[in-house]
Amino acid sequence: MSDNLEAVLEAALRLPPDEQRQLAEQLPAVAKRADEARLAEEAEWLAIVDELYGTIKGLDRETIIWLAEDEELCGY
Repeated sequence: MSDNLEAVLEAALRLPPDEQRQLAEQLPAVAKRADEARLAEEAEWLAIVDELYGTIKGLDRETIIWLAEDEELCGY
């Protein structure tokens, strides 16, 4: 990701000064939209966690035994 950011910054530095100024003015709005999208996504994840909380049960005895005895899964 840092390589992508570096490439974007290098490209921005090659812009004419007027376009650099325009870009600098637009960046806060773009960052705000990105933050809002991230927060909305996190809220969606939390809603899923709340919805599923307590519904997922542990493995049954037969599955645990099968996992323990399976050579591929246990590494023996």
